Amino acid sequence: MIKFGTIGTSKIVEDFIKATLTSSLVKVSCCYSRDKTKARELINKYSIYATSANKFETLVDEVDAVYIASPNGMHYEQAKYFLLQQKHVLLEKPLTLDYKQAIELSEIANKNKVIFMEAYKTIHLPQFRHLIEFTKSFQPFMVNLNLNKVTSRINNLKNRIIDNIFDYNLGRGSTYDLLVYPVELSVALFGDVEIVKALGQKLDNKSGLNDCVILKHKSGVLVNITCSKVSNGTISNEILSDGITLSFEDVINIKSIKIHKYDNNSVNEIDFQLEENNLVYEIMVFAKMINENDFALRDYLIKISLEALRTLNRVEEDQLNRG
Repeated sequence: MIKFGTIGTSKIVEDFIKATLTSSLVKVSCCYSRDKTKARELINKYSIYATSANKFETLVDEVDAVYIASPNGMHYEQAKYFLLQQKHVLLEKPLTLDYKQAIELSEIANKNKVIFMEAYKTIHLPQFRHLIEFTKSFQPFMVNLNLNKVTSRINNLKNRIIDNIFDYNLGRGSTYDLLVYPVELSVALFGDVEIVKALGQKLDNKSGLNDCVILKHKSGVLVNITCSKVSNGTISNEILSDGITLSFEDVINIKSIKIHKYDNNSVNEIDFQLEENNLVYEIMVFAKMINENDFALRDYLIKISLEALRTLNRVEEDQLNRG
């Protein structure tokens, strides 16, 4: 059984711990927080047999792999430390805030022969294959993706209190916290990005609030993306081809997939069953790569993550250049 250490005490870490409790492949054996009391509270809440830690050295002695869910700006240093210690690393999205840093992490993982994966859960969901199959079968030419979800920190934001996610060095707001989802989905479906056009609305510190992005992939597919952390949206997502369109809700969790055929005006919804906690799927993939030394799959997945991050950096640069 693979022994995991966790870094962070946020809700996503709690969801990760709950997902591991259903697995026969992994277990959480150490929880890290700068405040050791918070780590112990997390352990007690889920009644897991684990060590609490406020030093990385303790994690190194206790675990085979580390799940990192700290603020975005801390990902690089933390992931680098554990990769150099020859630990497998499951790193929350985005990998880092800088493409070159992410490349360096990938190179360290290659050198040390460990698994390094971004915790981008969408690509591991069973229903993702329906999007892949549609793309392969119908060669879509245009896509509309929307992720508009008001932040839980909206009241702080209105009162000019800047939480980690809107701190430029730690989070950078919508551009790296939310936009990563539709951008990475687009890369996973349509390949490398050739052209980026982007506009944004930002805080004075240059962290994103709202993003409007157009991507042209090298495959020729055009993708239009709207993303907001200050308002909730109601528009679904769609992949358009000649005479047929695939629509779906929720660009993160991929719900309510429908096939619209215009020759007979039919609409067919695709049925699928899911685990209640959908983090179980990415954990299964990560564990499989470790157990089978599947470096080919590791490299395939990290290539998608790297291209998504490169695109986010280009989005940010284009937004700042356009003002």
